[in-house]
Amino acid sequence: MGGPAAKTTTINATGVSLPYEVRVNPHLEVSYEQCESWAHGMGMLRASGSLSGGIWKPDRFRRIAVPELAAKIAPDAYEADLILICQALVWIFAYDDYFTSVYKKPRDRQGGWEYARRLCTFIDPDPELPVPEPRDAVERGLADLWPRLARGRSFYWRREFSSAIHGFITGAALELENICDDRVPDLIDFIGLRRQTFAGGTGACFAAMSTGAEIPEVLRDTEVVASLLDAFIDVMALGNEAVSYDMEINDEGEINNLLLVLRDISRGGLGQAHRIATDLIADRVAHFDHLAEVRLPRLAAEIDLSPADVEQMRVWIGGAQSYLSGLYDWYDSTPRYQGNFHG
Repeated sequence: MGGPAAKTTTINATGVSLPYEVRVNPHLEVSYEQCESWAHGMGMLRASGSLSGGIWKPDRFRRIAVPELAAKIAPDAYEADLILICQALVWIFAYDDYFTSVYKKPRDRQGGWEYARRLCTFIDPDPELPVPEPRDAVERGLADLWPRLARGRSFYWRREFSSAIHGFITGAALELENICDDRVPDLIDFIGLRRQTFAGGTGACFAAMSTGAEIPEVLRDTEVVASLLDAFIDVMALGNEAVSYDMEINDEGEINNLLLVLRDISRGGLGQAHRIATDLIADRVAHFDHLAEVRLPRLAAEIDLSPADVEQMRVWIGGAQSYLSGLYDWYDSTPRYQGNFHG
């Protein structure tokens, strides 16, 4: 059910080759102003010349290149949906950077858990439920974003997105546990944790927003789709490990990084860990393609999947492939990770 192979994009930062085309949403220019204006309105940006308040200085915020990321992972999204995706990504980066600064760096285990549990109350599959009064830019951003993001979406979409954000929020607190204990996680623990802390499940939802196609209901609880989503999330998340290594380890004092995990397992250097990571990601790409091109069509034939559902699944897979190619292209181009470890 996968789309036809397009140009191969080799990403220097990760060393991984993805056989999917990189495309850019035509509404990119419109999203620039909307993205920064929203971040400013939520209190995420510091006023010019200020040394306090906000999460980022405006120039540091622009270095993340969120509009470019959104336009690459959702090349087919309508303008309004692209802006929402862009704002959601801004919020994801805001929580990640805020939690790192306020709780991870000072190793505030109790404060981190209290904050994470409170923040989870700001997002529920039912966007009409009341939420606490926001106390900071991260809470304000989620309270403002979620009702607009959820409007008109299916219950399945709302459930999956809110579950992914809950995992993302609490995953940061679990990483904080490892930091406080000076514990590099083992590989199996790390993979499960990274699926959470990358907000991996949001990728499937963004692919649906971009394409207008959801995974058909009859397939959602199958082993094949579960494996497909795991592989999709792993390719998304694990590619970040090498490009973010220097920022996380040297600037943020992070300890939850795949290269550190693989270095401990292999008892080799970072170069060897990087090569293993590249092989691991390539294997997950191959597994995703096998599931999309072999296992899903076989399952569709076995259960006599309707032509409409076959088409929905095909379109969604195309959106997932565009998501991955766009994400990896952004990894290689964003100034956020300039100067990081490349092998």
